[in-house]
Amino acid sequence: MRAEVVIAATIALLTAAGCHHGPVPPPMHGPGEHPGVFASGNVSANSFFGDVKVTALNAACAGRVQLAQGVATLKDRCFSGDTNVVLCTDSTAANPVRCAAGDGQLELTGTGTDVINYARVR
Repeated sequence: MRAEVVIAATIALLTAAGCHHGPVPPPMHGPGEHPGVFASGNVSANSFFGDVKVTALNAACAGRVQLAQGVATLKDRCFSGDTNVVLCTDSTAANPVRCAAGDGQLELTGTGTDVINYARVR
C-alpha cells in the first residue's frame, strides 16, 4: 500500500512540474526581429526541458499553383531572393518538385499539370 502512495505522489509531482506557466513576455519589436514574425504575447507552451519560445509566421506568402506542362512561375514580392527558404509539395501525386525563389518570383518545376503547395518559411 505504501508503494502505491509513493508512486501516486511521484506522478502528481511530475505532472505539476510540467504545468508551470511563467509570465508571458511582452511583444518584441526591436533589433533582431524578422519581418513576418510575431512575438508570442498571446501564445503559451509547456516543456519538461526548459523555456519554450513560440513564434507565429505570417502565412501571406503561401498558396497553391497548378503547373502547365510541368512548370509555373509565380510573381510575388514576398520572394526576395535565392536565400529564401521555400517548402514545396506536390498535392496531386507523390512526384518530385523543384522550387527556386528569386527576386520577386518563385519558379516551380514538376510533373504535368500537378497542383503544388508552396510556403516561404524564411
